[in-house]
Amino acid sequence: MALLPLASCDSYLDVNDDPNRAKAVSSDALLSPIIVATAEGHYSLAIYTSMFAQQLAAYPSGFQQADQHIDVRANTAFNTLYLNSLNNADVLVKQAAAEGSSHYVGIGKVLQALNLGLLSDTWGAVPFSQAFQGPLELTPAYDSQEQIYTTIQRLLDEALVELQKPTSTVRPGGDDLIYGGKISSWIKAANSLKARYAIHLVEKDGVAAANNALTYLANGISSNLEDMQVVYNDKNLNPWNRNIAIGTTTGNFITAPSSTLINLMNGITYPGLVDPRLPFLADKGTSTANYAGLRNGLGTGGNTNITANTWYAKPNSPLLMVTFSEMKFIEAEARFIANGGTRTSVGSTPEAYAAYLAGINAHMDKLGVANKSEYLNNPQVAVGAENLTLSLIMKEKLIALYLNPEAWVDVRRYDYASAIYPGMALPANHNPALNGQFIRRVLYPESEGARNAEEVAKVTKGLAEKMFWDL
Repeated sequence: MALLPLASCDSYLDVNDDPNRAKAVSSDALLSPIIVATAEGHYSLAIYTSMFAQQLAAYPSGFQQADQHIDVRANTAFNTLYLNSLNNADVLVKQAAAEGSSHYVGIGKVLQALNLGLLSDTWGAVPFSQAFQGPLELTPAYDSQEQIYTTIQRLLDEALVELQKPTSTVRPGGDDLIYGGKISSWIKAANSLKARYAIHLVEKDGVAAANNALTYLANGISSNLEDMQVVYNDKNLNPWNRNIAIGTTTGNFITAPSSTLINLMNGITYPGLVDPRLPFLADKGTSTANYAGLRNGLGTGGNTNITANTWYAKPNSPLLMVTFSEMKFIEAEARFIANGGTRTSVGSTPEAYAAYLAGINAHMDKLGVANKSEYLNNPQVAVGAENLTLSLIMKEKLIALYLNPEAWVDVRRYDYASAIYPGMALPANHNPALNGQFIRRVLYPESEGARNAEEVAKVTKGLAEKMFWDL
């Protein structure tokens, strides 16, 4: 779906106006393209971040440079999230506010918060407070990541106020490709995002951040039916299908599941524990060997691919952005930490353990796994509340957040630690410029450096420099 041109012309160009063409785009016509761009931005970002989180790895003919963490910029993702999603969301929010369409204002602000979070957690500082002014400000300053995080929570608070208003001049319906105009679901999505960005601060703020996340979760997404997702169809194909799965049928192999992730599920890292979700994430075709993934930075050793036989890359599969299973794992982590748990401690509250199991169960239900009980009852999974660890919680969350940029946030928060993510290691042929460190952020696109060079220079940091929430 193409985005509509939204910028107005100066008055001296009005002689070229088509009198039969609308000069403004209605709120209901704006919303669908913004939602589509947000979903596409998730894909464009995840093609990189899933490699950094070692859910995927690149074939030598694919994104090998990014898999080795060399000069990573993710230009398309930045442009989609910033120039398409956020630029148009700004128009929607201002226009809807002027016409009294409070529900569109609320939805627009939720989408602004989500897109801002994706951008800031990838690049760090990004323009927002001075942005979207057209010729009045062509070189906006970049807001710090800490400032962006304050803005995200403010936008979500404002969204909740607007969404809870009883009237809206124009009400969303079919143009809302996520919830079909169901405002109660948008309210839950807003609270879920507040929980997501609260748990990101747990290393900085400790128990306070964990308790904040739990407060927001109480009003967040409470079932798989409320997942924030965009559903595709046979005409508008899921991006993992049209960009990756279709390529595998023509020999154009770009990326495939990583050995780090596959070994968490195939009985190698956890001997005897085979995850029934494996065929939903990875397709080994006619191979009779055990599931195997590519070695990150090397691009060899695997027998699995992302094909149309996998759940995530079917033509009509949904693209998941914020899910119930994610919320349960946030709850498990938050309760574990709020109860005094650490990276190395064992045992937690029964509530944390119940949330951990509920997160696994929710993800399996989402995929349609029929044989859940054997895995859920395995003693390496069903360890009991007294033996729960952060490693178990985060390992299961890594699987449930397959192909979601949020997974890379978690991996960085826990410093790529093999004690949290067994098997995690630096990619083979790792970028020597990183001096043995893992990648922590992405470089700004060349286009940003060209059009706003002075401001970009002020905030540019090295690939290994940590985000503000990562101590």
